[in-house]
Amino acid sequence: MARLNQAGFMSVGDLADTAGVSEITVRRDLAELERTGAVRRTHGGALGLRRGDASAFDAEEPSFEARRRRNGAAKTRIARTAERLIEPGMSIAIDTGTTTLELARLVARIADLQVVSNSTRVASVLANSANPVYVVAGRVRDRELSIYGQRAVDSLRDYSFDIFFLGISGITADGLYDYSPEDAEVKRAFMARATRVVALCDSAKFNRKAMVRVAEPAEVHAFVCDAKPDQALARALVRNGVEVIVS
Repeated sequence: MARLNQAGFMSVGDLADTAGVSEITVRRDLAELERTGAVRRTHGGALGLRRGDASAFDAEEPSFEARRRRNGAAKTRIARTAERLIEPGMSIAIDTGTTTLELARLVARIADLQVVSNSTRVASVLANSANPVYVVAGRVRDRELSIYGQRAVDSLRDYSFDIFFLGISGITADGLYDYSPEDAEVKRAFMARATRVVALCDSAKFNRKAMVRVAEPAEVHAFVCDAKPDQALARALVRNGVEVIVS
């Protein structure tokens, strides 16, 4: 429990390795712990619940590959649900992130789209599709392979998008968060040019903060997730007019 509360989220495999037991044992124990209210199970793992603290703070950004492996099945379901919001003929923007990368893999099969991204990974996935894909100008951030900086922000001023699919590292009743100030600036620039902003977020990120608040809940039109948020977070989203779509 100490390790889980410290990490915030751990997969079943990580918990099994930490405790030196089988994954079957971990799943059985998590079921019992959830019944007592000590943890909240998610697809593939569990969230620790810190007593007396409505939200947890993530000081360090895990590597892209570590984030990609975390809650992977949930991210795939979220991407499939988000895909249904896209119609042929749309102009869409896809943010950097692991869930948005899963969406890009699906977008490649939709015809007659215009796609813009600040992720070189997203651009690479879409490069061989029938749809034109554009990347913003600017500096490439190492390891994340996102594009950031004032040139990236400035390059978005003349664009207009039907939907911007926003990637975040955490969400609370107070806002949507990200680890990187540089990426956050570009996210805000995308949001300013989009008719509809759709945030993609798996349940491991519920009630978690990072260094930068990207936006207030009211600045987002829809929130696609893999599980229902808890009552406090759900009320805050509804109060701010955010459509919650559970995959």
